[in-house]
Amino acid sequence: MSNSPLSPRREAQQKRSRKKVEQILDATMDMLSEGPADQITTNKIAEKAGISVGTLYQFFPNKEAIFYELFRDWLSRTLAALDDIRDGLAPDASKEDCIAVFLDALTEPELNSQKNWKLRWAMSTSPQLLALEAEHKREVLSRIHDLQSRLGQSPPAKVIPDFMLLQNELTIACLFSLSRLQHSPNRDQLHDLCKRLLGVIYDYPAWTALGDETGGETEP
Repeated sequence: MSNSPLSPRREAQQKRSRKKVEQILDATMDMLSEGPADQITTNKIAEKAGISVGTLYQFFPNKEAIFYELFRDWLSRTLAALDDIRDGLAPDASKEDCIAVFLDALTEPELNSQKNWKLRWAMSTSPQLLALEAEHKREVLSRIHDLQSRLGQSPPAKVIPDFMLLQNELTIACLFSLSRLQHSPNRDQLHDLCKRLLGVIYDYPAWTALGDETGGETEP
C-alpha cells in the first residue's frame, strides 16, 4: 500500500505522534456520528482533534486515507471476533448456539454502532475504499461458510453463492437495525427476534433438502 493515495504519509513511531494519530482517528469517528461523511473535511477533522491541519497532513494525505485506516481497524476487529467464535464453538454446537454467539459478538457496541455504519457508507467515496469494502464482504462470507461447514450443515454446492448472498444481506439488516436500537427498551426482544430470523435463513438442512429436489448436489 506504500504507493496508494490512501497510504499514511508516515508511520507514527513516537508516543506523541501516536497520540496525534489517535486524536485524528477518534475525531473522525465522532464526526461520523454527527453528520454525513461527505461533509467531513480535513480542516474540520483537525479542528475537532485540536491540531493544525498541517499536523494532520504529516500523517494522512486526505480524509479518505483516514477512513481507510478506520475501516481497516474495524475490519480486523470484526474478523477477529468471527475467528474467536469459530475457535470457541464446541464440536457439537447447534445451529441455535452458533447464531446466538455470532449475533451477540457482532452486536457489541464497539463493532456495531451508528458510527461504524456511517464509516461503511463512506467507503463508496473512492475506488480504493470500495476495494477494501469488497475485501470485507469476502472475508466475512468465507468465515460464515466455514462455520456452516463445521456444523456439517453447508448448503448445496450449486446454490451456495446465492444463499450466502441472501444470508449476508439479512444479517446486515439485523445488525444495522440493532445498532439503531441500542438504547431502545425493546432491544432485548428485538435481539431475540433477529436470532429467530437468522435461524430461518441459516436453516442449512432446508437448503440440503432443496439440493435434493434440484438434483441432489451437496457440498463435499
